[in-house]
Amino acid sequence: MKKFLGITALAVVFSAGSVLANECGSNYWPGTLPEHEPNSVAVSDLNDFLATFPTAEGIKFDVEVKPGELWIDVLEYPGEVTVAAASRILFIIGRIADGEFGSLVLADAGEGLFRISEDDIRSIGCQFVWGVEGRGQNPIALLREFADALTYYDTGHRVALPFNGSLLGDTHKALDMLNEAVNPQWVLRTVEVK
Repeated sequence: MKKFLGITALAVVFSAGSVLANECGSNYWPGTLPEHEPNSVAVSDLNDFLATFPTAEGIKFDVEVKPGELWIDVLEYPGEVTVAAASRILFIIGRIADGEFGSLVLADAGEGLFRISEDDIRSIGCQFVWGVEGRGQNPIALLREFADALTYYDTGHRVALPFNGSLLGDTHKALDMLNEAVNPQWVLRTVEVK
């Protein structure tokens, strides 16, 4: 009996460490830093977390939990920070946000602009590892996944042109989506650049 209990306790200890990885399913890419832990920040605490998170690079966000949605608005953007940092934060939220939110909405001044499902942003986030060279999925591949899943908030229509399976062509369409839609309409629309 003691032997059985010892084996059971050992199994519980080992399985507890892999619970968070299992929440990501087959999309999980392990990180090496404490902040890479999936589902580690309650959605209600994201504002406070992002305000002090070094990887946010001084970008000021407003995150609001609404029924079935998590809204994120860019309020201030330091002039020396690349515009790609805003997309990186979305991928990070997909990894660290704990709690159900249905969809992530990119908003500006109370207006929903773009939407990505919780499942899609979590799939991307579970593969995204930042701040450590050579870890995680290729960010360009994740950008393609993001572009493939992002829709306009009001119509539900796809933002990027349809992909055709061409690596370079689809990457070009994903970058066009960022440069022609997401960055000007969400990141820089009414943001105060410091």
